[in-house]
Amino acid sequence: MSSLRATLLGTGTSTGVPVIGCTCAVCSSHDPRDRRLRCSAYIVAETVEGPVHLLIDTGPDFRQQALTYGIERVDGVLYTHHHFDHIVGVDDLRPYCFDPQTEIPCFANAETAGSLLRTHGYIFEDGTYPGIVKLSLHEIDGPFSVGSRYGHAGAVSVTPIPARHGAMDVLGFRIGRFAYLTDVNAVPDDSLGLLEDLEVLILDGLREKPHETHFTFAEATAVAQGVGAKEAYFIHMTHTTPHAETDAALPEGIHLAYDGLTLYVEDDIEKYVEGK
Repeated sequence: MSSLRATLLGTGTSTGVPVIGCTCAVCSSHDPRDRRLRCSAYIVAETVEGPVHLLIDTGPDFRQQALTYGIERVDGVLYTHHHFDHIVGVDDLRPYCFDPQTEIPCFANAETAGSLLRTHGYIFEDGTYPGIVKLSLHEIDGPFSVGSRYGHAGAVSVTPIPARHGAMDVLGFRIGRFAYLTDVNAVPDDSLGLLEDLEVLILDGLREKPHETHFTFAEATAVAQGVGAKEAYFIHMTHTTPHAETDAALPEGIHLAYDGLTLYVEDDIEKYVEGK
């Protein structure tokens, strides 16, 4: 069995694809890979003690994604940044607190944590509403570990990857030899060093045309090849990107991702468990 399984729950930009009211070729496409919910990912990392279930971002499509892909457990949520298409589904975590009735830890940088406190203070600060989702917010600035909420002692180490999304500080995340970076247009040299020796890199690739806060396909390709990722998959695509022809034109080892894509990474996750 592979030690890490990652499912891409959504691979689209902030509008999703199809875009409301649009009749372009991609929005009208019958290729299911051209239908893109907002970006999120679900990771199951195996440890000797048992699996750890990690969710990256809770966008507006999270409830639909959870039902579509059968997400039954969440041990922790990793937030990349605080834009609406990455956080506004946070209330839909509530069913995961029914059993076990324990808090779900949420991990974010200082800016994102502050935004979550402002927009969702009724969860993180007030806590008086009887039907509230049980979450705990953890501000991070370096590696941290996430353990299971489901009765075993497994824990997995996560390395944040600082990056830039225009003027905003955002985070990618590395778990073992898998890394995920969405909504980025610059990766500092120190962070590039954290992306070496990857089996799979998930990376922002908005479109071919330049954008001030996202990588183009060419820019994302240069990053993936520069860090030597064995395989790279682009996410956060717009409706200007038809899957079949775009994917066919990418270099060897570079792919266009799609909703529901599941990737398996063979690795010794125990190497990355805190204290091992």
